[in-house]
Amino acid sequence: MTVQSLYGVAALVAGGIAYLLPFLPPWLVTIIADVVFGAILLAASMINTIVLIWYERKLLGRFMDRRGAMHVGYAGLLQNFADGLKLFRKNTYKPREADSLGFYGGPTAYMVSSLVIFGILPISTGWDNGSLPLSLLLALVIFSFAPLFIFLSAWSSNNKYSLMGGMRSAAQMIAYEVPILIAVVAVVVLSGSFDLTTIVSEQRNYWFALPLFLALIVFVAGMLAEMERIPFDLPEAEAELVEGWNTEYGGMLFAFFMLADYLRALIGSILIVLLFLGGWTLPSYVPAALTSFPLAGIFWFMVKTYLVFGVFVWVRASLPRVRTDQLLRVGWMRMVPLALVSVLIAAAVVAAHCLPVLGCVPGLGS
Repeated sequence: MTVQSLYGVAALVAGGIAYLLPFLPPWLVTIIADVVFGAILLAASMINTIVLIWYERKLLGRFMDRRGAMHVGYAGLLQNFADGLKLFRKNTYKPREADSLGFYGGPTAYMVSSLVIFGILPISTGWDNGSLPLSLLLALVIFSFAPLFIFLSAWSSNNKYSLMGGMRSAAQMIAYEVPILIAVVAVVVLSGSFDLTTIVSEQRNYWFALPLFLALIVFVAGMLAEMERIPFDLPEAEAELVEGWNTEYGGMLFAFFMLADYLRALIGSILIVLLFLGGWTLPSYVPAALTSFPLAGIFWFMVKTYLVFGVFVWVRASLPRVRTDQLLRVGWMRMVPLALVSVLIAAAVVAAHCLPVLGCVPGLGS
């Protein structure tokens, strides 16, 4: 089901409303379709985000030889709702000298820009042909807005620790956006398209993770830095910067930042699945029974997405935080050369029209 399919569902619902209420003007029916589409998109993204938080808590508990959240709801499933209710009831205080527009607008823009990306990413085969020809490029562009909103929030807080955390965040994200984009170039060279749906369809016989393993490693490391997750959580180094760029935020504004961080973690996992792990498809040699049941595409897509996020949690439980100089040195002196090598590998595979292990695959390099 692509986003266009969801919009088709929204339009169907709006059409039913227009049939029941024929006196409604066409422009109002269009608005209703857009509202229904936004509600479906928001509900799906929020539900997955809440499940991700619970999933990470349980996984971290297992890595630390404990059970994780257990007491609110069955197996702690309602713990996130309890935390959200607590944050909702807390007051949000703005520092006296803080800039009001940036203080309130930064978290809101950070949250909204993260949600907008879900309107671009496909999750399964759709009911129509309404795919965006530059969906990959558009998703990465919106994803790269985060440093601006984070720095705006940090600067407007009028707190030196927040400002230093915002500067760290901007430097870190910009440094790792370069290797991420170069790794994406390797995928585009191999698939011949910026359309995420086309990129997935090109992996029907093989996954790009095989020939572009270096690009996959670079992209995963870059996404960890973009999401500010361990070992790249320097902007939120609590031992040095209190709580980093969101030090002055509490209540629902802090919840906005937390939700946006997990939304970006979900987006990063989805992008890895789409670009390197075949999206919602399985290789053609897999038994048909595994791909022919209802909603099979969505099922396998979500399984892959949660497995990728599980790797993120595994990294968090295993590695310590790096220093700022180490982070920037790895980004510029290690990740960029490896990403360039992956582009050369992609070009070589396209020129040879064959994979080194699997042999010649139909459609490879087309």
